Amino acid sequence: MGYMNQSKDRIKFWVYLLAVIAGLIGIVVYLKSSGILNYMSTAEEFKNYIEGYGEKAYLAFFILQLISVIIAPIPSNVSAVVGGTVFGMMGSFLISMLAILIGSSIVFMLGKKFGRTFVERFVSPKVLDKYEQYFSSRKGELLLIVLLFLPFFPDDAMGFVAGLSKISLGRYVVIMLLTRPWEILAASALGSFNIAMPLWGWGVMALVIIGIAKNSDKLEKRLVAAVQGVKNSGRC
Repeated sequence: MGYMNQSKDRIKFWVYLLAVIAGLIGIVVYLKSSGILNYMSTAEEFKNYIEGYGEKAYLAFFILQLISVIIAPIPSNVSAVVGGTVFGMMGSFLISMLAILIGSSIVFMLGKKFGRTFVERFVSPKVLDKYEQYFSSRKGELLLIVLLFLPFFPDDAMGFVAGLSKISLGRYVVIMLLTRPWEILAASALGSFNIAMPLWGWGVMALVIIGIAKNSDKLEKRLVAAVQGVKNSGRC
């Protein structure tokens, strides 16, 4: 009897897994065939696409932000800048945060439910191995909080990997509420203010961003080492 129950559970698991994969593939196919991704190539085209929905622009933006967390064609904070130009700072912030929380919870639960084999379909082996090791350590939650505070890190991919750890969904949502609002609020504010900046100013900003992005691995390693150093000193 127990063997039959295990077989049913296994069949049910694979049915759910195939249904989820088919659904995600369907979303990707639709995004490519509908031409939506072409409108995401530049901020101006993305803005025009959202505004083209008229009164339903809020819903369209929410859906695209939600999908971006799962499929990630563009980073959520980048699209939040565009949202700020359309809906204002608070409008973009609230829509983006709601979509990010729901989308991140979905990817977290998918990782928790279907395990590493499923996550490998969405996260590169290099990223998966590194962050799974981080989040499975004794200081996994602290490392997740520290890394989510930083820009230019694969925030959405971390949701899949965090689902493989012992972190609960409730704790993960709290961590998201502590870390993600700040960059989304800043991005929404940047878009809503429509800041006028001279060409040299944009050049300096671009150099700073490129510098941070190029050294993100070194910065990450130093932060992880610092957190692990706190852990080791606490044992003494």
